[in-house]
Amino acid sequence: MVDRNELFENLKTWILQLPDVTQAAHRFGGTEFQVDELEFMHHHGPSFLDIRLSKRDLTTVLKNGIALPHRFAPQAGWVSFRIEKREDLETAKRLIRLAYENAKDQHGSPQC
Repeated sequence: MVDRNELFENLKTWILQLPDVTQAAHRFGGTEFQVDELEFMHHHGPSFLDIRLSKRDLTTVLKNGIALPHRFAPQAGWVSFRIEKREDLETAKRLIRLAYENAKDQHGSPQC
């Protein structure tokens, strides 16, 4: 049986090694991860991730069935992803990397 807490701790360690990433309490529980003070993902428990993507990445990820639309804010680029097994970590990392890069790009853009 998969220990989801262990899987999430491994993922969290990986997230926190990304340059300029910090963690904070999320307003709805769990932990959010930010880059340059912009939230790019948060979690609800050890296996349910909410990840904010660019509109282009959102369309691709949903079209390919990689993640699910966020139940409250899909229009803002949020998707949900569930970690069920060890193999899901690689997909989670790919999604998180997209979100991280998008947040870094947004922070550096003039409209921020």
